[in-house]
Amino acid sequence: MRIRNEFYVLLISLFQFSTLLGEEIRRLGKLKGNDWETHANLANNVYPFKTSTAVPDFSVVGALISSDGTLGTATLIAPNFVITAAHVLKNRTNDPLPDPADWEFVLHNDFSTQSSSLRFQIRQIIVHPDWIIRQNQNPPLGDGDKFGVDIALVQLSRSVLGVQPIHLPNKIYPSLGQKVYVSGFGNLVAGESGNYDDENSRRMAGVNILDRIVSEIVIENEISPNSGGLLAFDFDGPDPITNRLGAEFGAFENLPSGSSNSVSEYLEVSTAEGDSGGPLLTRIDDRWRILGVVSYGSSDSSYGDITVFSRLGNHTEWINSHLPEWPSLIQLDESGWMQSDWLGIILPFSSGWNFHAEYGWIWTQSKSEDSMWIYFSHLGWLWVSRSTNPYFYSFDNSDWLYFKKDSEREGGYGVYDFAKKLWSDYSN
Repeated sequence: MRIRNEFYVLLISLFQFSTLLGEEIRRLGKLKGNDWETHANLANNVYPFKTSTAVPDFSVVGALISSDGTLGTATLIAPNFVITAAHVLKNRTNDPLPDPADWEFVLHNDFSTQSSSLRFQIRQIIVHPDWIIRQNQNPPLGDGDKFGVDIALVQLSRSVLGVQPIHLPNKIYPSLGQKVYVSGFGNLVAGESGNYDDENSRRMAGVNILDRIVSEIVIENEISPNSGGLLAFDFDGPDPITNRLGAEFGAFENLPSGSSNSVSEYLEVSTAEGDSGGPLLTRIDDRWRILGVVSYGSSDSSYGDITVFSRLGNHTEWINSHLPEWPSLIQLDESGWMQSDWLGIILPFSSGWNFHAEYGWIWTQSKSEDSMWIYFSHLGWLWVSRSTNPYFYSFDNSDWLYFKKDSEREGGYGVYDFAKKLWSDYSN
């Protein structure tokens, strides 16, 4: 992934086909008036691009590299899982299933200078079933990239410590015209001229505007119940005529016709070879979320080119079925302690019982990123959410309980019962 100069600069990070390092095909495009250092600073969250409500944390974006030099981009969605495009790992019908031993994930802003602690061996590769199904049909129905199933999960041999995984899509969907970010390790090219720059070891990032949303794609002879969807934007240059997704150009591939804003964003970009599998990020419901992964696109990343993403909102159930129990928590150390930004510090166990740093032993059920049921041996079943914490609701007693850490002693907490108007002290 690499972005190009020319006016502002926009999204990066994902792209079409995985390729050998240095191979000149599709390249990341940036606006003519911008420099690559600005895009690198954005991708590294260097001032003025510090992580905030306006800028996502790009530390979740790493390079996926094979022993034969194939390069793609992947994003951390759980302490030990990343997501990428299926074609990075299995591009053609006759390609064998990928061997985890042939790949590694590098979580660093420059994969040529990373330390061994930031290189991760691969334990398991899970390619989306529809990608495999479509390749195995007779005759083959293509690689499936144009049908929104170009997705694969990669399980790491060990967990990433101290990094907050990016959140998956929720039930609030993005809107046309929404500002999005991309990031990746693809080739670099000037959007104006297509001039090639072979520097492609650093993570780059950029901005764009979401131009197309394809909620669902109907596939003839589909075997799997999964249905794909697509997201897309084009690379607007200073001249509005480059706006390939404008009303005057009609549909592209499986994208519908329509119109889009032809004004370039600051740091606007396209994507390139090596950006494949990279994330499409935006802020929804007070969180940065990954909406899609780079799948395919047009031409050589010059002005007007189009990037298409597999829409992850169509596949959250399949994705979650493979993730660990606490995918959105930060893993703090090798022993397994994890931190929630609203529930606190937890040591989870496969039995269902978990040790909470403040509340002691609890049983959790029906978890989501924002709410859960918790069983306390002395209080029964309680419900709590991000918005209500530290207020817990007891359905057994039909009343609310207020939890307060005991500041006078280690390992204790107080609970106020609003119905009984009574404080009780407990030890963890």
